[in-house]
Amino acid sequence: MVKRKSADNSEASANIKKQKLKADPKKSHKKLITKPTPGIAKLKVKVEQDQDSSKKATKNGTQKFEKASTKTIKSVKYASKQLNGKQKINGQKKPNLEEKPEDWNLFKKQKKELKLKRKQAKSNFDVVVQAKKLGELLRRKQLKDGALERNKLVNDLHTLLKKNELYPKFVLAHDTARVVQWLLKYSSTFIRQEIFKELKGSIASMMQSKYGVFCIKRLLKYGTSESRSEIVKGFYGNAVKFASHAVSAPYLEYAYTTWANRQQKLHLVQEFYGDMYKNSKDDNIKCLKHVFETSPDLKTAALSATKANLSRILNKSLLDSGLVQTVLYQFLLECNAEDKAEMISQLASHIVVISNSKDGSRTAMQCIWHGTNKDRKIIMKSLKEHLVELCKHEYGHCTIITLLDAADDTVLLNKIIISEILKNAKDLSMNEWGRKVLLWLIAPEDSSYFHPEFIKELTTGRDSSTSKKPIETRRKEILTFSSSTLLNLITSEPEFWLSDSKLAYEMLAIVKSATGEESKHTFESIVKVITDPNWKLKDNEKEVMGVEHAAMHLVLKKIAQHDKVNLEKNLPTFGDALLSNLNNEVIELWIELNRGCFLLILVFENNSEDIQKQLKEKIGAFKQQLTKLSSKGAKILLKKIS
Repeated sequence: MVKRKSADNSEASANIKKQKLKADPKKSHKKLITKPTPGIAKLKVKVEQDQDSSKKATKNGTQKFEKASTKTIKSVKYASKQLNGKQKINGQKKPNLEEKPEDWNLFKKQKKELKLKRKQAKSNFDVVVQAKKLGELLRRKQLKDGALERNKLVNDLHTLLKKNELYPKFVLAHDTARVVQWLLKYSSTFIRQEIFKELKGSIASMMQSKYGVFCIKRLLKYGTSESRSEIVKGFYGNAVKFASHAVSAPYLEYAYTTWANRQQKLHLVQEFYGDMYKNSKDDNIKCLKHVFETSPDLKTAALSATKANLSRILNKSLLDSGLVQTVLYQFLLECNAEDKAEMISQLASHIVVISNSKDGSRTAMQCIWHGTNKDRKIIMKSLKEHLVELCKHEYGHCTIITLLDAADDTVLLNKIIISEILKNAKDLSMNEWGRKVLLWLIAPEDSSYFHPEFIKELTTGRDSSTSKKPIETRRKEILTFSSSTLLNLITSEPEFWLSDSKLAYEMLAIVKSATGEESKHTFESIVKVITDPNWKLKDNEKEVMGVEHAAMHLVLKKIAQHDKVNLEKNLPTFGDALLSNLNNEVIELWIELNRGCFLLILVFENNSEDIQKQLKEKIGAFKQQLTKLSSKGAKILLKKIS
């Protein structure tokens, strides 16, 4: 009974308060202002809860609770500060956030005026405004008076900036840096040299500026060979610093790969070997090995300095640089096994990035050869998404070939890498480097397709690698995965593979690698195309019969010669497939062509006695016609069938 009365009394008092507030709106307004906001009240409750819970927490969890409570206290202070309007702008209190300005247009106007006053307070404001106006006119593609007006604008703008010595300041600001860029684009060689003289001492600060780097690029692009050389020399002493800076790294790489000469490249690389090469360069030191070649005592210091500099760049993942990749390759060649293992484990997930230069791909190859099975697995997974692009890359394809040559786990290799290559085989076959990858699947270390030096490099690396499986076993397994798929591609689209001599050479390698009965259908599909009287190809801008085409004839000759090997292995032959499609119309066409006769001769020489007998019968009907022909091929063919 007592509880009910107290509840009734509280409800009654609340109703009386509401009525009073309605009666006097001024009082209600005051009440609303003085009443604490629910947001702050909630935050205060949260602080109290956090403080209570922190007391009860165990020793292990006390730090977490203390951080949470201090964070909420700060948020309460910040919220109360905002609501009480204690922040000031130009000496005036900021209005309460709950109160909105009555006239928004007036509010915006006042805000603009304040912004303008702040800018006007800075020095050279009028010059900056004038320069930006001239820059806006200069950047237009078409001007009223054309070249004359553009030259006048360039001269006026250059005079204005040089007179006030504003070039070093202009290149570091976002709006004025554009003015200098337009000036460098449209000005004459003389004015560009003048601008370069003004900026020569600011190269280091420009390289670390978000906007100054664009002017560096313009100076390199439009400058003379002397000014470019000076800019590259301006990087001396800061090569490691710029290579590990997110803003400057891409522009250092641009200068290194595009404009630096051979000597300058060596000097920039030297700075990674230690601080002693920051201010003094040695033209005799061309790689890391040369640093300690004459004095072995320097080896430990040079390697540790190089490792520290590379780790600094690795931590920021700024590996897309030919300069850094060159240093990485040299370090992996000279460092001890422990450092090599550590570096490879860090590089495994970045293989795609580092495979875009010659030294970068060689670094990736070192990672594949000397990495653990776990490292190779990470490499395979990182390559999967970018596999086709890497296969088509001038240097990236070397990384893929090395992986195909050295990986022990061929099942995983097939699942991640080989299956993806075969899926895009047609696309890869049309690319110079993609063809190399496909050829390594079926004809590894074949000197007719690969350079002997490349084969030697792969052999040396594989022999010193951590691979354990015998090379013959590994290659046999890869061929089993690949051969039938590639043969089926030729069987389904023989016209595509016989449309170009480069594709035909690849087709030759695939056909020669066949180990099963699938080759029978492949030979039949090839024969259908080559015996078609309408099959013609371009040879020196003239259309000729496909059999008469020089490069295609060579491919067909080699396929016919391979029949001897297929007979020994009891495999289907090209001659057998040709014989079934060799009708009188085809024979009559071919014997008129010198190369057509030679193809028939090779088929005759490299096949069984049964096929030779059938060929004699078919060609024998054209003996009189052969006697009338003067070509060398016709005379030899006549002897063969006689």
